Amino acid sequence: MELREAIEQRKSIRAFRQKPVPREALEEILEKALRAPSWGNTQPWKVTMVGGKPLQSLIGECVQRALAGGAFGPDLEMPKGWPEELDRRYKENGRKLFAELAIERGNQEKRNAHRLNMFRFFGAPQAVYLHQERTLSLYSIFDSGLLAQNIALLAAEKGVGTCFLGVTVLYPDVIRKYTGIPETDRILIGLAVGYPDDDAPINQFRSERVPIENVVRWVD
Repeated sequence: MELREAIEQRKSIRAFRQKPVPREALEEILEKALRAPSWGNTQPWKVTMVGGKPLQSLIGECVQRALAGGAFGPDLEMPKGWPEELDRRYKENGRKLFAELAIERGNQEKRNAHRLNMFRFFGAPQAVYLHQERTLSLYSIFDSGLLAQNIALLAAEKGVGTCFLGVTVLYPDVIRKYTGIPETDRILIGLAVGYPDDDAPINQFRSERVPIENVVRWVD
């Protein structure tokens, strides 16, 4: 698969098979992904792979806390709002996604169930947490984002699905309890990893992109 094919085929997977991805396949993805660029080759990222009982215990506790309405405190501040145009895209994407899931606008029960499914990594058998030392400049988050993109594209090349999920880092104390990530690190993002369930209709959903002329300015 060529790079452009991986970019075109990569999408957020929201239903997974229970078959774990072999460790050797994950190691190959991660080893290649680590070629991502970074400020002065500082390579500020850290990666924690979680699966099996630790992941299920972690998920279970996060779901219970969410059901109880527990306050959350992610290490990385979540967005609190968007400019008008970005907010329009966000809401339109959500509307189309919920339509694909047959979740009606006023059906709060189904919306809550979908959110809990996000805490469950949409049923993925494995998860990646990206983290880095708290003392680092915020610029290093950009570097870790480059690594995250590499992981997603290399996974797509191998037929492995991924989904970036901000909701999975809302309870960092629970994550640390089951993964051993130190308090001195900020946990950036959780990434669902696994083989896509090709029979799940939701995996046919693709978010839209704005045309190039809405984004790119040419100065020459």
